[in-house]
Amino acid sequence: MNLTELIDKLMQFFTEGSYSDQVIQARREFAERAGAFDQATDDFEMKMSQFIDWYLFTRLLKPFNKPPIQAVGEVDILLSTEEQSLLPALQKSRHSIFEFQKIKGNDLYVKDLFSGEKIIIKDSDFSMGFSREEYFEARLMEAKEHSLQFGPSFCFHPDKATKFILKEIKRVKKIKDEESRNSEKEDVISKLFRMKYKLQQYKHVKINDIYSNEPKLRL
Repeated sequence: MNLTELIDKLMQFFTEGSYSDQVIQARREFAERAGAFDQATDDFEMKMSQFIDWYLFTRLLKPFNKPPIQAVGEVDILLSTEEQSLLPALQKSRHSIFEFQKIKGNDLYVKDLFSGEKIIIKDSDFSMGFSREEYFEARLMEAKEHSLQFGPSFCFHPDKATKFILKEIKRVKKIKDEESRNSEKEDVISKLFRMKYKLQQYKHVKINDIYSNEPKLRL
């Protein structure tokens, strides 16, 4: 059992039975953020990973008023001893915007732009597609033996959006109250995600007219 397998198990539990109506509604909500799911497109698998991440870690689940990953202790789900030991890694995952720095051997070097912390992901499962010019959203989790790994969901932002992204992050970092700062951080990450997909949908619109606090399109 690894973290990815546990995510799959939890996702299956929270989308079946009494939760089936909620996942249908969630797909509609996600389509408003990222466009419709289309198996014929090249980004279908990535978009599905993004949906799973959003549904499991971010979207509030009724009647708990918290994301499924935080509601595990309140539902009747059978977890093995190993699965229970892995659960805190998911519940305490780090969701952020990262800057790729380098790859050295099998290790991936990144920087968390909200905290400023430089991080090494040893023997990273992901090593392709990164660029210093493109900041990316991802979820970082602590695996076995305190090693770190990224979840399967990534959202890469265009290099021309860098200035706007840094400005938003700087604004969040100035918030003194930790709870308010964390809440605003998630709002910014979500907003940037919607902007990325608006840019994909409306290729004729300039980046600065989408990655803006006064966008030309409704987000």
